Amino acid sequence: MQNNLFLHHLTIYTDQGKVAYDQKFYKGVNIIRGQNSSGKSTIIRFIFFALGGCYSDFVPEALRCSHVVAEVEMNGHMVLLKRYLERQKDGRVNAKSPMYIYFGSIADYQEDQRSRAVKWQKFGFAMSPETRSFSNVLFEVMGLPEIKADSNITMYQILRLIYLDQESPLSSLFFFDLWDREITRETVASLLMGLYDEDHSQAKLDLIAINKKIDELTQNIKFARKNLPSSTNISSRDIKEMIEAKKREIAETVAKIKELRESEAVRQVQQKEYELLQQKVQVLRERCVELDGSIAHLKADIDDSTYFIQSLEKKMQAVERSIATREYFDNLHLEYCPECLTKIEDTGEDGHCRLCKAPVDNSRGKSQAQRIKLEISFQKRESQMVQERNKERLKQKEADRVTLQRDLQLAQEQYDYAVRNVRSSRDEEIDILIQDKGYKEGEVVQFLTMLERAEEYEALIAQKNQLLSKAEELIRYIEEKDKKYKNQRIIIERAIKENGLYLLRNDQDRQAEFRDAKDFQVDFGQNITYLTDRHIKLSASSAFYLKMTARFAFFLSSLQVDAMMYPRFILSDNMEDKGMEDSRTHNFQNILVKRLQQIGNPDYQVIFATSMIAPELERPEYVRGEYYTRDNKSLKNL
Repeated sequence: MQNNLFLHHLTIYTDQGKVAYDQKFYKGVNIIRGQNSSGKSTIIRFIFFALGGCYSDFVPEALRCSHVVAEVEMNGHMVLLKRYLERQKDGRVNAKSPMYIYFGSIADYQEDQRSRAVKWQKFGFAMSPETRSFSNVLFEVMGLPEIKADSNITMYQILRLIYLDQESPLSSLFFFDLWDREITRETVASLLMGLYDEDHSQAKLDLIAINKKIDELTQNIKFARKNLPSSTNISSRDIKEMIEAKKREIAETVAKIKELRESEAVRQVQQKEYELLQQKVQVLRERCVELDGSIAHLKADIDDSTYFIQSLEKKMQAVERSIATREYFDNLHLEYCPECLTKIEDTGEDGHCRLCKAPVDNSRGKSQAQRIKLEISFQKRESQMVQERNKERLKQKEADRVTLQRDLQLAQEQYDYAVRNVRSSRDEEIDILIQDKGYKEGEVVQFLTMLERAEEYEALIAQKNQLLSKAEELIRYIEEKDKKYKNQRIIIERAIKENGLYLLRNDQDRQAEFRDAKDFQVDFGQNITYLTDRHIKLSASSAFYLKMTARFAFFLSSLQVDAMMYPRFILSDNMEDKGMEDSRTHNFQNILVKRLQQIGNPDYQVIFATSMIAPELERPEYVRGEYYTRDNKSLKNL
């Protein structure tokens, strides 16, 4: 299903709690019309603000309002969005005020109000490591991936390419933002074109991290190699063989000492010599026991987390199956009347039963299921973060356990020898043997240190080879995705060009370059649109017409290319801006409606305000609300 966003209802409340504006909107073309300075643009800006846009320069009449509530359908899920006009010290509205979200329709909300079970959830404008922003939630509902690249993509950034205002400079294709960046514009355009997905983005980030890690490992390998013997064939296996050989020599020396002492029948153990060794062994053993307990506890926590995550995944799958089942039965209709078996003609309105024509609302269950799915995904993400931290701690403790066990083994061997054998000060041969044994034990310690370094060196080599293999896999995956997106971009850009040329060539004969246009380009990164020559000088009205053409061409292309993630929704302020003549404005409105009819995709919504509505469009299926005047403005009860 194509990604979509539809505004069904907008209500604005005054500071006294009265209704200042209340209007339903429908799929298709929605026109707000009236005289200049009658409040049309104010309604458009309230819609922009309600959907998550940043706006603070409301007119004085709007500042007498307290909050706005919008009933919105996102990919079949009904939600209510509420934002308050929080006043700042300078009197302006906080453009980044939080959003309150209710998962359900207005009818669901009214029913919950009667049972006192209303559940508004508050989400801030910006996210943090502990909390989700309202953009994260809306992206989740709309099926848009979270952006993990070096750009802060919010619902506001998406709306900058959906909302066509009259305050931004003519040279700015996007809604003007003082802190705008090229990478942000490019990312937003790629996202709405459907040229961005989380796996592809994550693969690029992983490749950058892996290449950085490979560089670090290369330096660590060079440093570790310097601490090994000069022999190029040295390995941990060779060092282990040297340690075993040296231990055999020590065992032979111990046997000789024992033989000499047994021949003299001397079996005295010097207390001071092995008491220290005994204490050392005891301390190391206690540390091993403590570390084993920590490792066992961490493993148990990891197993519990794994089981909990699996249970959450099963719950999420169950919710997704529930949503799919609801959508399947929503599309299952009777073809014949069960009473007279006559074929049922599909003449009913959307949202009504085909048989009895009664209103039907199936969105509540899907919205509630979506809310449950969202809550489960939050729990799953938090559990996965805790599990990853525990795995890192377990890995470190297991490494510490290996080192501690080696120390304990060596200390135990020294203590065992001190207990079993007696050194005779009178026997010079025994002293020499003991001294030789000490030298060899020292060599074993050195070999053990060398072994540790060799194993570290080999582990680094193995880790680097593993990362190189992973990098190759990521490169192949990224290249395949890039090729796919390159072909998809060609299709989308062709559609944008065709729609743009249609709007330009069907303009009234005011600009020869439009009538004879052979090419039409939109550069989202550079924030401009142009014909063959980007430096051509146009009149203010033609420059505005060209900007409108780019924005509507992008919107129209989303109705033709299923792969695009653009939400099939466009919000436009006055079309007669910058000196557009009445007839030229009327012509643009008419060719826009004609183009929409030619495309034939009914899943879209256009909302625009105008003081010059084309006479042909002054019809109930297009106009919304009254014709506003300076004496009868859009906002009431102020």
